[in-house]
Formats: sequence, structure tokens, C-alpha cells
Amino acid sequence: MNSTCFSLPKVAAYRIPNAHPFNLVLARGSVVDFEYSNRHASAIVNAANEGCLGGGGVDGAISAAGGANLYNDREALPEVRPGVRCPTGKAVITGPNSYGDLRTSHVIHAVGPNYLFYDTDEGIAEGDALLSSAYTASLDCGKDAKLEAIAFSLLSAGVFRGSKSVDEVLTIGIQSIIDFDGYQELKDVYMCAFNQKEADALVGVANKLGLDEIV
Repeated sequence: MNSTCFSLPKVAAYRIPNAHPFNLVLARGSVVDFEYSNRHASAIVNAANEGCLGGGGVDGAISAAGGANLYNDREALPEVRPGVRCPTGKAVITGPNSYGDLRTSHVIHAVGPNYLFYDTDEGIAEGDALLSSAYTASLDCGKDAKLEAIAFSLLSAGVFRGSKSVDEVLTIGIQSIIDFDGYQELKDVYMCAFNQKEADALVGVANKLGLDEIV
């Protein structure tokens, strides 16, 4: 495997043999610390809100690390309606730019669903579709920017998952990635687990989905 992330320890990796094959790499650590060999062709995926100007959790950490350039680029994103720069289920990209302590030239801002607002059977199905869409939209942003590496924070996997289990939301994320056809420049897609529990869950989901690990 030729993936070259310098900063986060690899947990497991899998070859995704799609139209344009790429590696799915499970890593442990904060996406804020992600660094790829070609930083000018890499992005991290921020778990953003619809306003795209910062929030709590990983969004707050990315905002703090990205500094003024990141804030200014986010503020410059066009509003699709008042106060909304990225609707739920979508993704937008900022960059290329130099973003403070971040080590990628791009940041993709994806808005996963808050399952607390999708708590009926019909609502949960809608939330699942929006979560999958947020992952796919992020990958499409990478395609448009011809990025070699995209590193995801785990979307809707914290307080936003409501009554959903961690395994359920991670299954949607991984399935959405492996359903993506890839593109010529794409080499590696990372999913970054903040702690060992999330890392173990990612590996468990990958095994359940029958992915073949690269050894």
C-alpha cells in the first residue's frame, strides 16, 4: 500500500476495486493532525453545521487550528439561503490555501444529519440518506479539486447520532465510500477515529462488509 499519512497511526487498510481503485485507510487520531505526503492535493473533511462558520467538537478544533484564513474562506462561501452555506446532506470545499496549523491545502465542510430531529422510522430513513449523501458530496468535492487524499472525521457519529448506534452510522459512512467510483487522481480515503472505541468499531464494520484488508 502506498498511502503516506505521516501523522496518524494506521489501524487497517483496504483496497476498493472500483472503476478507479483507491485505498480505504482507517486511522486513529484527530483529523486536525492529518498530514499527507502531497499536502497540496489533500483535504480533511470537517463535520460542519449548515452555517459553516464553526461549532463545537471537531468543527471547533478545525476552526481553531485553521485560523483566520479558514474563517475568511468559510465566510466567503455563498449562502444558499439566509444563514445556510451548506444544507444538511451536502458538502462544500475551501482552498487551496494555507490554513494555520492544518496540514492540508483544502478543507471540505460536510453537514451530516442530527438524528435527534429524525427520530421516527420515516425520519431515520431520511437521516440515513442525508448521511450517505454528505459522504458522497465530500468525495465529489475532492473529485472536482482533483485531490489525491481525503481524510474524514466521522460524520454524525457523536451527539448527532441520537438513538443510532455508532456501528450504524459508521456502516453508512463506509458503505458510501466503497460505493464511490473513485477518480483518476484519488489514491487514499481515510476515516479518522478519535479514540480506540471508534477505531475498533470501524474495523468491525469493515469486516462485516467483507472488505479485504491490505497486509
